[in-house]
Amino acid sequence: MSDLDKLSTRQMQSMLAALVESSDDAIVSKNLDSIVQSWNRGAERVFGYSAGEMIGQRIHTLIPEHLLHEEEEIISKLKEGHRIEHYETVRRRKDGQLINISLTVSPIYDDSGKLIGGSKIARDITNQARLNKDRAMLAAIVESSEDGIASKDLNGIVQTWNKSMESIFGYTAEEMIGNSITILVPPEMPEEENQLLAKLSRGEKIEHYETVRVRKDGQRIDVALTVSPLRDSTGKIIGASKIVRDITKAKQLKEQLDVLQTTLLNVEETSRLKSGFISTISHEIRAPLGGIIGLAEILAEEEELSPSAKNVADAVVDASKSLYRVLNELLDFAKVEAGKVRLENRKFSLRHTIIEVVRMINPERTKKGLELRSIVDPDIPEFIIGDELRVKQVLLNLANNAVKFSEKGHVYIAANLIESTDKRSVIEFKVSDTGIGLSENTIERLFQPYVQADPSTSRLFGGTGLGLSIAKSYVDLMGGEIGVQSQPNEGSTFWFRIPIPGATEPAAQAAEV
Repeated sequence: MSDLDKLSTRQMQSMLAALVESSDDAIVSKNLDSIVQSWNRGAERVFGYSAGEMIGQRIHTLIPEHLLHEEEEIISKLKEGHRIEHYETVRRRKDGQLINISLTVSPIYDDSGKLIGGSKIARDITNQARLNKDRAMLAAIVESSEDGIASKDLNGIVQTWNKSMESIFGYTAEEMIGNSITILVPPEMPEEENQLLAKLSRGEKIEHYETVRVRKDGQRIDVALTVSPLRDSTGKIIGASKIVRDITKAKQLKEQLDVLQTTLLNVEETSRLKSGFISTISHEIRAPLGGIIGLAEILAEEEELSPSAKNVADAVVDASKSLYRVLNELLDFAKVEAGKVRLENRKFSLRHTIIEVVRMINPERTKKGLELRSIVDPDIPEFIIGDELRVKQVLLNLANNAVKFSEKGHVYIAANLIESTDKRSVIEFKVSDTGIGLSENTIERLFQPYVQADPSTSRLFGGTGLGLSIAKSYVDLMGGEIGVQSQPNEGSTFWFRIPIPGATEPAAQAAEV
């Protein structure tokens, strides 16, 4: 062999050694007795042991007890001249942590062709395994959901389509993916999809939007949509996730209940039946829905989820929580109608209650960029006697509505001590906003059950139409009164007043909360 050939061989050996040392993967060699012969820096990073600690030791140091049989099988295959590729298993680091790895093991021969051991490349796939598990769980939730869940790009082209979408609309995933979602839109509503896409492009979320869609068999069905923007890893909006619920039967059921209510002579019996029905249905739905919310929240908080998967998980959480609020509202309404609501008067801090209300509306208020101020009259005692839960429910309902129906401007919450005509001390609460306002016709029936604003507007904002009716019932129960001042496009000021049954401590000096 020439000096040039020898030099080239040395250079190649040096290059190969450098590649092995610089690899992020663990690259190890062992003899047929499983004794470690070489150990690169990647192996130190993956397993935590230095070369000095491992060379000359058995590879069994890394293998959990219940997997020791794997090494015997690997040596057996090497002796047969076989190569083992991408074998996924578990190994133990020096610190005791178990990690998922992918192994590739190849036979090593000496110059005479005799088998003398094996070379092993190990890659830590722990994060990938966890991510795959989370993705599989998220996919299982989406596939098993009774709601239709789909995604589309900003041109309205369907990207994903779960089994419930097939059940609701009759189209298979193969028929819909790659085609326009407008297949489902009635021909007399050509602009609706463009309007929804325009909102999504601005980053707006559309909740509980009730509309009509057309099934594959031509049947028209009523649906409720929740549509959320999908973003890529840079935050750019690339499409939308859509949760669809067929509410045809629910609307039919409501119509049947309305007919029943107007035809039965015994109004009390009608009220009892309806309240019992609402309460039963709400309780039946709440238990499984709570499980869905819990699972989806766990997924949404997983750091390893991709942006698109996290968007879907967030959409499931948001939609489920919205439905949970609706169910709670229905249960409250059923209790009110059945006369089962009782006041529980006790000492509480009104300032703390208002702080809690502000905390609860802050996420949505911040998302919309609305200014929020809350002020408590310093003359109000630090602690009063009353039903804190009912006060909070009424105030939260009004504050939520103020945020929901305001796209810009501010929300203002105030509590003041006033004196009524009979010399009683009364607290007056006011919630003002710069939202869409209300017409005179709407105001006249606003506190009746099921009443909402103009349907063309309220469909985009959602709601059951029960919140203000429940609020009025609670205020009446506390011996107070409730009302509103508003004009279209000029905002609204809702107010309610309740007498103070008692006070226990002087007021704090600070007034703003």
